Amino acid sequence: MPRAAVELFLESYSRPTITWDDLAWLRERTRLPIVLKGVLHPDDARRAVDHGVDGIVVSNHGGRQVDGAIGSMQALPAVLQAVGGRATVLLDRGIRGGADVFKALHVGAEAVLVGRAWAYGLAVAGSPGCAR
Repeated sequence: MPRAAVELFLESYSRPTITWDDLAWLRERTRLPIVLKGVLHPDDARRAVDHGVDGIVVSNHGGRQVDGAIGSMQALPAVLQAVGGRATVLLDRGIRGGADVFKALHVGAEAVLVGRAWAYGLAVAGSPGCAR
């Protein structure tokens, strides 16, 4: 049922009606940590923290959702400065190897997400592929 799958995807991941007020609404209803992914601009980072997020994932979603977006690593310093230690900042995307991980940590990210690389390794070679 391809059409139903596409409709479910769009309903779940592409809701232009979501606003900053929805984030504040969510914060009022849970004590669980809220981590917002897809932040690239310092103004959005500030606003997210002001609305109660506990963490921010600097990510351009691999450029799939916003063609032509800046790289996550490029956005990281300004987001960190905007957050000013008020929330955890993680980096996703643009990691090609260990050196990029160290760069992100040096700049100030608290951790780096590994994305789907582990899943590809697992699919190809099981646990050893995942470890590699």
